[in-house]
Amino acid sequence: MFLGMAIDATGCHPDSRWHSPGDPLDPARQRRLAQQAERGGLDFVTLDDSMTVPEGPCADLGRQDALTVLAAIAPLTTTIGLLATVTTTHCEPVHVSRALATLDHISRGRAGWRRRVVTAAAEAAHFGSEPPAGWEELHAEQAEFTDVVTKLWDSWEDGAEIREMATGRFLDRSRVRHIDHAGPRFRIKGPANVPRPPQGHPVLAVDFDPRGHRAPAPEADMVFVDVPDAREARARVGARTRVIGELEVLFRGDHGVSDWGGVAGGVAPRRARFAGTPDELARLLGDTWDSGDVDGFHLRPAFLPTTLSRFAAEVVPALRRRSWFRPHRGTTLRARLGLPAKAPNVFSA
Repeated sequence: MFLGMAIDATGCHPDSRWHSPGDPLDPARQRRLAQQAERGGLDFVTLDDSMTVPEGPCADLGRQDALTVLAAIAPLTTTIGLLATVTTTHCEPVHVSRALATLDHISRGRAGWRRRVVTAAAEAAHFGSEPPAGWEELHAEQAEFTDVVTKLWDSWEDGAEIREMATGRFLDRSRVRHIDHAGPRFRIKGPANVPRPPQGHPVLAVDFDPRGHRAPAPEADMVFVDVPDAREARARVGARTRVIGELEVLFRGDHGVSDWGGVAGGVAPRRARFAGTPDELARLLGDTWDSGDVDGFHLRPAFLPTTLSRFAAEVVPALRRRSWFRPHRGTTLRARLGLPAKAPNVFSA
């Protein structure tokens, strides 16, 4: 069983910002959350991102750039994976490729990319007066965007840096290539100006579409899915893709709160919310994992740091006692997830 935790702002409960000590956007706070998750044995943390003002419990708090925050956290952690949400809608492939490759180097192979398209008019308004493109167009753009990013990562072969002091040669230029991409949306010559990431490609995570409008991306390493849709996701992805069930978690009684405001307990259909005790959550996670529908879980805590603290102190030991969760070894995120140690280079595959 793989375990991850969102470390966004104050938590996902509507009352969370009133119970969060200190500045919720203080990078030191998010560093402490990531370190706490690492000490608890979790495999990865995620940091969401958007170019609009957050809604819900984080309204009016603002939002910092996820990649920048995780880059600051990376040198202060050693084993935990660091997944940043980065949109393909209002960014450029060269910028995203460069930033994610840099995060992978800083973390020594623990970077991940949660890819997302944006259809919100409020976000499109930051970039001009044109309305956002249609759903199909945005996803076609995303596919080409990902192709370009991957080619840029692979424009440096492994071993291109030779560092021969005796001859004064730092780089074997025969192992660095132009990608010469010419598609309907992007024309990019390359190569990248950052050496190939330690993982070859940082771990790619995508969101599952239960409406069935499109098949899960074949290049995805992880698919995030609401727990009620996990069985369908499992049937539609290949064996090499990790299916990660998403669940919002509230431990009943924390900060005097007993539910989600109308959602009683357990997992509400299509909403993937839990409210109960740590032992009840451990049984729910274990039983769901035993079904074979998921390889692990991505949890969105109701309150930070409270929910994370209780999860690490009470749920993780309960999972270990029942042999549902064992520490995963490996220095890279790919290794922890049981994926190929290094993604193959698209130019030499």
